[in-house]
Amino acid sequence: MSVSTVLPMNAQPSTTKSGVVVLVGVMGSGKSTVGAGIAHVLQCSFVDLDVQIAKSAKCTVSEIFARGGESEFRSIETDVLATVLDDACAQIAQQAARSVVVATGGGAIISQINRDKIASAADHVIWLDAQVDDLVKRISSSKTTRPLLANNPHQALSTLSIERAGLYEQVATAKIDTTGLRIDQVIDAVAQIVSPMVAK
Repeated sequence: MSVSTVLPMNAQPSTTKSGVVVLVGVMGSGKSTVGAGIAHVLQCSFVDLDVQIAKSAKCTVSEIFARGGESEFRSIETDVLATVLDDACAQIAQQAARSVVVATGGGAIISQINRDKIASAADHVIWLDAQVDDLVKRISSSKTTRPLLANNPHQALSTLSIERAGLYEQVATAKIDTTGLRIDQVIDAVAQIVSPMVAK
């Protein structure tokens, strides 16, 4: 793994030392898989935001998009994200958990409300990035249905990556380029960043 794989960002970890780790990044960057893996390594709780959204709405993400479009999905996403982060902070404060790892959806950072919530709640916000070709390859082998990539995945991912890069940069405390890396290598990179926090 090259030194340039992990880059510190301008955003600073939360001063409250909540124990919350949030993963952000475009679709296919590995947030859910890496999130589950890092939670296993750190022996802490893991929450996949899209799974929680589906539970809250009592239907799949694709069904939400089909019913009310992206606007309805984003509205639900904001509510669920706030609940997840509040619950995570409460669990840690009550010593019911040492840490909580949260994998967000790729567009969770579009909303200023969400970005502010993430920045205030999380000790570390890790931006998982990758080149578009890698993203397309990963998504093509995934069974997850992604409504925003229905037509031209390569073009859509390229556009989303460019449009959202500045937003990820606003909230991220560290960035990891996952291009060409195995999942275990990415998990190791995240663990090196967040382990001192969990061990405190």
